[in-house]
Amino acid sequence: MGPHGFPGPKGEPGLHGAKGGRGEPGHKGDRGPLGLPGASGLDGKPGIRGMDGPPGPAGPAGPKGDIGEKGAPGEPGPRGPYGLPGAAGTPGLDGLPGLRGEKGDVGERGEKGFRGFKGEKGEPGQPGLDGLDAPCQLGPDGLPMPGCWQK
Repeated sequence: MGPHGFPGPKGEPGLHGAKGGRGEPGHKGDRGPLGLPGASGLDGKPGIRGMDGPPGPAGPAGPKGDIGEKGAPGEPGPRGPYGLPGAAGTPGLDGLPGLRGEKGDVGERGEKGFRGFKGEKGEPGQPGLDGLDAPCQLGPDGLPMPGCWQK
């Protein structure tokens, strides 16, 4: 067998075939554009009363009225804060003397004092031994013992 040749010219259309069966449903399409608004419906029943709105601005002040009667006195108010401390007062009277304290430790010896006045003359002494006028003992020769010289 030899090589295939070039395709031939297009032929004339054939006869229409029989109608096919119903196909499966397709995917849902995109939403279309909005239509024109419809006509107004009938008026319904009136609804329940709504809440009150905010108060309006204050009106102009009216004329001043007459003076009323004096009211009853009010309750006493709460106690106020403490005040500042006052100035220092005068010193008080001296108190009673305290009890006698315990005896203290012995102190250091003081400095030597001044010489006192000459005392009164004393009473006469006892009589001495007879015959001994010298303050030292006398030797056999009647003279004081050696080493007992008055210098």
